[in-house]
Amino acid sequence: MSFSPAEILYIVLSFCVFWISAALFWFIWQAAQILKNVNGAVDEARDKIGKIESAITGIKNRFDAMTTPVGLLVDGLKKVVEYAIEKRASRRKDFEE
Repeated sequence: MSFSPAEILYIVLSFCVFWISAALFWFIWQAAQILKNVNGAVDEARDKIGKIESAITGIKNRFDAMTTPVGLLVDGLKKVVEYAIEKRASRRKDFEE
């Protein structure tokens, strides 16, 4: 059984096409795996950023809730101090007269 040069060329070309298509498939597979890993990493980053955002929002809400009573307390203390100063001043006037 002898092959003509054209038949040998076609056999070699068919093997070349087969290996080229296998290599392209492998490259596409590797690119898809990389993109899948990147997508997973981005999802994890989004989850962590969401958790950080909720923590910061919770801290901010607690701080806001705490500042209102503290502000009222400071205003109350200010009025008490003003009242004490006025009483002291009025006692001095009474004492000096």
